[in-house]
Amino acid sequence: MHQANQTDPLPKGQLQRQALLTIAKNQEGKLRRVARSIVKCPHLADDIVQDTYAKLLTAKIDDEVTTPSAFITRITRNMAIDKVRQITFERTLFADSDQTEFCPAGNANCPEARLSGCQALRIIENALKELPSHVRTAFYRHRVDGFAQNVIAKDIGVSKASVCAYIHQADQRCRQALHNVELTRPA
Repeated sequence: MHQANQTDPLPKGQLQRQALLTIAKNQEGKLRRVARSIVKCPHLADDIVQDTYAKLLTAKIDDEVTTPSAFITRITRNMAIDKVRQITFERTLFADSDQTEFCPAGNANCPEARLSGCQALRIIENALKELPSHVRTAFYRHRVDGFAQNVIAKDIGVSKASVCAYIHQADQRCRQALHNVELTRPA
């Protein structure tokens, strides 16, 4: 049985495949940007670029590719569009069972971004629960409901400076809670 060594010439199809893979590697940043512009998620964009490599490795390419850069970009673009269609379909299919749909951060296309946003909101919600009720009330009314500090001060019977201090205290507590979680995550 003959074993191919490095001096044996590659068949024409394999030469073209190798050339396409080299071009794809050189244009990886561009391919990632194309995918990200469509799927709006860096994690999914990375997956799509990897899928592009897999497609180039497995696709049957009969004709010579005259514009390899455009060919590779088109594969990436089509895969990204397919991914968006798949995500949209899955959302409509599983809309009733998806608990993150009720999460304000759950509107992102990227599953990792949705999960991360929902986790951050849970951390903030728990941090705010630890604060005194008057601080929490001032924070929610200002940051969530959009009331001016002087209106909140009048409603809860404190000075505007106190409301400002309450909001600052809640902001600091939320930042600290998020920072503490980042410190405890494995690298």
